[in-house]
Amino acid sequence: MGFDLNRVIRGRVWKFGDSIETDAINPYYRYPTMDELKQHTMEVYRPEFPAQVRPGDILVAGRNFGCGSSRPGLVLREVGIAAIVAESVARLFLRNSISRAIPIFVAPGVAGIVEDGETLEVDYPEAVIRNVASGASVPLRKFPPMIEQIFECGGLPEFARERYLREQALK
Repeated sequence: MGFDLNRVIRGRVWKFGDSIETDAINPYYRYPTMDELKQHTMEVYRPEFPAQVRPGDILVAGRNFGCGSSRPGLVLREVGIAAIVAESVARLFLRNSISRAIPIFVAPGVAGIVEDGETLEVDYPEAVIRNVASGASVPLRKFPPMIEQIFECGGLPEFARERYLREQALK
């Protein structure tokens, strides 16, 4: 089952700054199990985050989100983050997130329209991010059709499998 890009995501904001490192997102070198990771993700930047994050929350960040190593951000999905929206995302982190169908969006200017705890709306079909209270908005970069298909399939392995099965059926 994939991620539905046709739905609007609305959630409470956790706001972070620039250059959030993968070592803080996924500190598996110290905490090897998912249960441990969930108790420590992002605590370097926001000690209260692991205890207070709730399903449906949205993570907003500045530039270069996910810089550093190739560690994936699966733990953010596991703690309930409904979407990641950043000014820019490190290339490898973006690719890893797409390959696992983690909802991640690039929206330059997003950090300037929302504060911690406010409600943000990610309207992918309309290609806009909105602060629900103030009405402020910024455009959202849409993905190419193939990337949208990867999300819809649930990730790159699932996409590849479906594509393979379709091609085999044509033979």
